[in-house]
Amino acid sequence: MLELSPMVFTEMINAPVDKVWKTLVNPNGWDPWFTDGMKVEMYDGGDIYFRWFRLTNFEEVTDRGYTIKMIENTLWEFWWYEYEDGFKSRVEIRFQPSDNDKCWVIISDNTLVKDINELDVRYGCAYGWGQMMVLAKAYIEKGLILLDDF
Repeated sequence: MLELSPMVFTEMINAPVDKVWKTLVNPNGWDPWFTDGMKVEMYDGGDIYFRWFRLTNFEEVTDRGYTIKMIENTLWEFWWYEYEDGFKSRVEIRFQPSDNDKCWVIISDNTLVKDINELDVRYGCAYGWGQMMVLAKAYIEKGLILLDDF
């Protein structure tokens, strides 16, 4: 296993922490602004199901995971990115209130890779988190869905 530091992605969202939490952590996940059929069981140990269609050139891509820990308006920690030998990505999404009803979203992704040949898994996660944060910000702050309908 390669020893790699977690990837950390941070974004200030111009909305109260409660609104940001309810957008990012809810039974329908990141639908309609990022996923297409995501489901989240809202408790520690609950299953997560991811489905993309619009972001994947209209090819269905699915994955699953499970929640490790959920603290309302504060933390959602989960495993996802299923491989034949288990899950590859342990994620913490932290929600930190800021001045003027704004919220910092801090995503820490510990993607596990065995060797240099699996670095594409890590790069794919990095790309996806960047996309997710931009699309979440547009949706939460402006009500915009930047993905094409299918």
